[in-house]
Amino acid sequence: MVRTVRALIAFALLLVSIPAQAGRGTARLKYAADDANVVVVVDVARARRSPIFKKMYELARSKIGELETLGDVDKSVDTIFIAGNSETTSAVFVLEGRVDKVLAEAKRQATKEDKHGNVTFWIVADGEEVAMIDKKLVVASTGEMANVIDRIADKKRKGPAGLRTIVGSAAPNSSVFGGVIPDSATRKDMANELGAEPQWVAFSCGVAQKITLEGKLKLADDASAEKVTKSFSEKLGLPGSDGTMRSKLEGFVGKEFSDSIVVDQDHTLSRVTATMTGEEIDRVLTLAKMFM
Repeated sequence: MVRTVRALIAFALLLVSIPAQAGRGTARLKYAADDANVVVVVDVARARRSPIFKKMYELARSKIGELETLGDVDKSVDTIFIAGNSETTSAVFVLEGRVDKVLAEAKRQATKEDKHGNVTFWIVADGEEVAMIDKKLVVASTGEMANVIDRIADKKRKGPAGLRTIVGSAAPNSSVFGGVIPDSATRKDMANELGAEPQWVAFSCGVAQKITLEGKLKLADDASAEKVTKSFSEKLGLPGSDGTMRSKLEGFVGKEFSDSIVVDQDHTLSRVTATMTGEEIDRVLTLAKMFM
């Protein structure tokens, strides 16, 4: 299977250029391990209403063969939740919606069946473990399903506090959002590049006739956020810079996109926002078809 589940994951990550209710993601964080430092939530049910989503799904379907075998995944899967640790690559994936077909495929490809508590799960050739829990399809890394089942059973558990903060920071009406808590080495590298160490990085995307993108970096204090905001302004070609990156973005995406880029500061947050038009999205998708 989990070529099948990975196909869905690849689809989810492809959508990271498109807006789940933040509460939905927060509720699923209890599935995540305490050391999880990455989270992505895709509200397919919200995004599928957009013509832009349909175009992106068709691109994914043409490039990810397993999606074809699952039929209308864009109509059957409502939410995709991913949380894991970027260093150990241990992760849990939760799919909500009409996911019986995906479960059936997992059972068909399973090499072993096991049980923890009153939950049966299947182990597939790649080692991932798959179960249906509370009408949600749960996929865990090798050897992790028992821990996931225990976490889900803990009614008081809310999941990693840092990831809860990231999910809670998502812009209203987002369909794709998430973020990462960088490890110490990455924070130092980012500090060398931007002027200060971020505590976490978050993104959220909204889709209507256009795509609205937002990225946030949380810094330790206002002064650090001011340094990072200034650095972003310079790198993105805002007033006072040489405009190199902005020119590249204009050439690759379009002038409306490059002109829409705004960098600002909100206390300890440094933020970058931009908007991509339908025509610009078509252009990016055309280029994506060439390189995927």
